[in-house]
Amino acid sequence: MLWQVNVLGLRSMYGRLKTLGGLAAGLLLLAGDASAGELQVRLTGSDGNPVPFAVLTVPGAEAAQPAAQAGATVDQRERRFDPLVTTITPGSEVTFPNSDDTRHHVYSFSPGNTFELKLFRANDAPPVAFNAPGVVTLGCNIHDSMKAYLYVSENPSAVVSDARGVANLRWEGGATEVEVWHPQLPEPLRFPLPVAGGELVLDLPLAWQDPQGSKTDSELENMLKRFTRDAN
Repeated sequence: MLWQVNVLGLRSMYGRLKTLGGLAAGLLLLAGDASAGELQVRLTGSDGNPVPFAVLTVPGAEAAQPAAQAGATVDQRERRFDPLVTTITPGSEVTFPNSDDTRHHVYSFSPGNTFELKLFRANDAPPVAFNAPGVVTLGCNIHDSMKAYLYVSENPSAVVSDARGVANLRWEGGATEVEVWHPQLPEPLRFPLPVAGGELVLDLPLAWQDPQGSKTDSELENMLKRFTRDAN
């Protein structure tokens, strides 16, 4: 069965509920206590396109699937971080190999997880441990366009949506909601979980944009003005 939720963009509001195929909204079996479940979630944006790189969690979930990976790798390739979003558990170590022929200077100012890897090539940089739960924003001090995110969470249900905007959730323990975090959302959003299985479609109030994409002419012009001003 296909369930669809249209978001109004306010945190913890369920917005307008509807189903495809002309079913009345009153037939939705939502907000029940799902003690264990498995659900495919498909995320779409305001432009109708898929939304990749969203992190979905079931608040209060117990370990029905392996916990978020104990370690991870965030590569630097063609002056981009790869992947854009990575989920890890607190205390995990992340390696930052450099696959480019230029040096990078990776850092984060995120509270509890600040670090700096200065001007390194290949596999010269040591792994970095991230102990504080929360979102870690990564940047490169040399290449301003490079940006990525680590989602540090003890929740074993954490999963990232793929290029199709699809994520497969599995959980145990009482659950009534799914939480969605995305770098383009000002705050995470919560939605009711359907009691029945199937596919849940969430329409998010954003249009996916690659934060590491090419700069527009206006952005390049603003950068040039800023550099000129700073030089004077």
